[in-house]
Amino acid sequence: MKKGIDFLKAYEKPPFQKNFSQFSKIGMIVIVVFYCFLTGVIIFYWTFLKNQYQEIITQIDTKKSQITQLKKKELLQVLLKQQLSSLNSLFLSKRGEFPRLLSFFLQLSSDEISIGNIKISSSRQINVEVTANSALSFSRFLEKITNPENFEKFSEIKLESLTRQKEGGYSFSLSLVYEKI
Repeated sequence: MKKGIDFLKAYEKPPFQKNFSQFSKIGMIVIVVFYCFLTGVIIFYWTFLKNQYQEIITQIDTKKSQITQLKKKELLQVLLKQQLSSLNSLFLSKRGEFPRLLSFFLQLSSDEISIGNIKISSSRQINVEVTANSALSFSRFLEKITNPENFEKFSEIKLESLTRQKEGGYSFSLSLVYEKI
């Protein structure tokens, strides 16, 4: 008896192997889809955290600059309070003279004349820094301050410095000793 091989007959897997291979294919597809989904979620979350980190850094820098500005303001307020308290004690000791001196110099100022600093010492000496727009306004200011009426107020008037500016104006400083205002 001869046995023959039938090539046309297909080999059939047992039902258990058939189901297992289909199950493993579906399982691998589910695992790959889950892995891709998980990778997408991780990338999205990482990008979200990076953006939040940048916002927090920006907010921190903004707050630091605000704190620096507030510290500067606070320091200026403390300095101004100290200066005002020293001025207050000075004004209380010489109450009658200083407002009149300040108003006198404010009357002398005009559009062409600007008075920068006025330093009043306790030894009755006044140092004034003035800026004049032209030589004519400079001479008018000197005429006003050296007026005979003002000689009763000031016992000594000295021109300490005179500088011509590039713009054509003059800056000068005066030293005056006041008697009574």
